[in-house]
Amino acid sequence: MRLHRYAGTSVAAGIFIIVSAVQAEEKSRELGPHVHGHGTLAIAIETNNVQMELSVPGMDIVGFEHEPETARQKRAVEAALADLKEPLKLFGLPDSAGCAVTSADVKIVAEVHEDDDAPAEADKAAETEEHDGHHTEFRATYAFACADAALVRSVDFRFFDRFRDSGELNVTFIDADGQTAYAVSREARNMER
Repeated sequence: MRLHRYAGTSVAAGIFIIVSAVQAEEKSRELGPHVHGHGTLAIAIETNNVQMELSVPGMDIVGFEHEPETARQKRAVEAALADLKEPLKLFGLPDSAGCAVTSADVKIVAEVHEDDDAPAEADKAAETEEHDGHHTEFRATYAFACADAALVRSVDFRFFDRFRDSGELNVTFIDADGQTAYAVSREARNMER
């Protein structure tokens, strides 16, 4: 689903916009409420290089947001980290583009929310003592070298098959033609440009 497109944006400027937006989002997340079921993905293409930045709440990835306490929780985190380090299993790029992963960096970031004492009624059940204003987020950055990155005109989000608690990803796609925003979900999991 295409939301909007900005023509004439250079890829370098687009990457700067993504970084600025992510930094601004991080600041707002430190101050504002945390939304389960919603993550973000930025995709930037320059020549034959593709870069992706993914941010998803821990609840969507492993089903909890505190430090893993049990052996089962520790195994869930280890399995999630291992799966997130294999982006082509999560984000299906067209075979014709000939893309190979050149780097995959995955980490867990703990966030502390100072003002989480007024969640919406629908979120009160989720805001149990497990949260207490602490949230974790899985973040990944990926780089790909492609034979012809211009052929990356679609992405199949197998991500939703692996991470069943994730409901939606807001995707920003930047290439030489400009910037386009999409909302992909379990129900509408293919992005086509």
